[in-house]
Amino acid sequence: MTRREIVERLGRERRVEGIVLRIAGVDRLTADLEDLVQMVYLTLLEYDEDKLQDLWENGEENFLIARLVLFNLRSKTSRYYYKIRIFAARTQDLTAVENRPQDEG
Repeated sequence: MTRREIVERLGRERRVEGIVLRIAGVDRLTADLEDLVQMVYLTLLEYDEDKLQDLWENGEENFLIARLVLFNLRSKTSRYYYKIRIFAARTQDLTAVENRPQDEG
């Protein structure tokens, strides 16, 4: 099976989504977790084909997916942290400022 076929099958089975839900401890995907899912699929598509095939043949692909999810959720050096979490935090801060009541004067 090629790398693309493996990732397509994982996508049809929504395997990454299930692992993200379990690790995040939530019952539905939020927008930022959906972004994480897409980043994991992208990483899998870019992953070394021989290594991914070996993991697939040995039934160990879930361990790789879990490792990718944990790294992205917990690390301050991950692409997810820089592209999604920092942006989300800054967006929330701006929303709080915009929704703050104006002082009457």
